Amino acid sequence: MKHSGLLFTFLTLGARYVSAWEHISQTSLQEALESSAYVYVAFVMPTQDESQRLEKEWLATQKAEKDPNIVSFDCSEHLKFCKDLDVNSFPAIRVYHRDGRMDRFRGERKAKSMAMFLHRVLAPQPLEIEVNDENIESLSAIDGVVIVAHVRADDWDFWDRFKGLAKHYRDRYSFILSTAGGKKKSSMACYNNIDDQKHETSEVTTVDALESFVKLCSDPLIPELTRKNEAEFSGSRKSLIHFFASSEEAKEAFRNEIRPLARKYADYLHFTITDVNDYPAIPPILGLKPGSKTGLVLENTQTGDKFHYKEPLAKMPTAAQVESFLHDVIDGKIKAWNGPEAKGREHEEL
Repeated sequence: MKHSGLLFTFLTLGARYVSAWEHISQTSLQEALESSAYVYVAFVMPTQDESQRLEKEWLATQKAEKDPNIVSFDCSEHLKFCKDLDVNSFPAIRVYHRDGRMDRFRGERKAKSMAMFLHRVLAPQPLEIEVNDENIESLSAIDGVVIVAHVRADDWDFWDRFKGLAKHYRDRYSFILSTAGGKKKSSMACYNNIDDQKHETSEVTTVDALESFVKLCSDPLIPELTRKNEAEFSGSRKSLIHFFASSEEAKEAFRNEIRPLARKYADYLHFTITDVNDYPAIPPILGLKPGSKTGLVLENTQTGDKFHYKEPLAKMPTAAQVESFLHDVIDGKIKAWNGPEAKGREHEEL
């Protein structure tokens, strides 16, 4: 799948703009809320860590978009005004529309994500347009995840369900509604441009089926493990490849390098990332040295065996090196680690 120029701009929004917050005044924000078609606001507490981490990403968004309606507001100076807007935790990122609607940003606080969110909530959802062979390539690349419904003329139930789905997820993904053309059945197609994957289904008869399809399409190929999702992966029958990182740059580099390998072994392995700044206790649990800032471990979730890539990890491993590591495990060349007292033993079935 080829990306449109707009999506490419978002996905490569990597240059970091170093400056200081330039907050809008309370009077100017009040006027903008009353008169502007929309206002995209980051409500911050500049002395708090989370707001400080947002700063460079928000400034990068402002610089890339060149949109005067993208502003920041200092709630430490105007706490009552923020409370009146029901802003009680920080940072809070919202789009206010002149018609009274308000959209909350809930995604990753990165420039590319925040820029795409704005374009998404300002566009009609779903976009109703006739999809054909001539325009599908450009339409399918308008966002990181694009979900297209091909609806038969008499399938009003699916038409309504899809519109409800688009309304529910409008802040996260883009939706396109088209007639089914020559297709005998209504169907959906999903384009995940982040991981370069496409999925299709004709099972569109229930709300649960639509929700499951959205999850299938939008789940990242190489997710970051958190307390919220760790049970989902640790309970899987697939083995896990754990990559430990201490910076966003390292995470992105690993995803870019390993993504083709993750697709190749998707039926057998989950490739995952863990941030050692957030979860410093996890590397030692998997047998790495305490204080490790990076590392690579293969975990068999069925047996509990862990297999360590060469340690310490001096530089980012290539996809070829990681695949060679997997083959060495399968061939019994790397012994399993199963706890501080355990002696290495031959691998079991992965």
